[in-house]
Amino acid sequence: MALMTWAGGSSVVRAAEMPEAVAQAQTERFHATLLQTATLTQQAQREAQLVPLIEDVFDVARIGAISLGRTWRELDTAQQAAFIELLGALIVATYADRFDSFSGQRFMTDRIEAVRSGYVVYTRLLRDDAEDVSLDYFFRDGRIFNVVADGVSDLSLRRADYNAILKQEGYEALLKHMRSKLDLARGGS
Repeated sequence: MALMTWAGGSSVVRAAEMPEAVAQAQTERFHATLLQTATLTQQAQREAQLVPLIEDVFDVARIGAISLGRTWRELDTAQQAAFIELLGALIVATYADRFDSFSGQRFMTDRIEAVRSGYVVYTRLLRDDAEDVSLDYFFRDGRIFNVVADGVSDLSLRRADYNAILKQEGYEALLKHMRSKLDLARGGS
């Protein structure tokens, strides 16, 4: 996979400058791409389709910094870049794995709420063959930095998981854990 530009995308704007319609448009573009991706049969094809969109819409650098907490500040610039690259690849592979088939799913935006530092776009994934899933997208500076699925924050889970590994086993073990999850999402063992 080509070198990704997770540290910044073309859609970065200040929260105060970001109209509500931009948050909604970003979310709808993400949803449309997920549904289109679900029609592709190969994991690599799905990932290739998702990379440019996730680079543009998600703030992977912010997600990485928040996920690592104090450890982020201890890393040098090259280590931070490598971590962002791995995290971005993991996010892409996870979405590609979760949206691996299309069976009539559709998204609905319920509402958009302005918050102190951006917007939250409240949506639902409607599925004929299973219960609906609420998906809330938290935007800051024009990009998604957290997704809450059925009330569970991906960012909070990631931070708790990563910090537990960091505390017990160290940074290199965390990277190994992330690579293992990436392999698993890509169909490895």
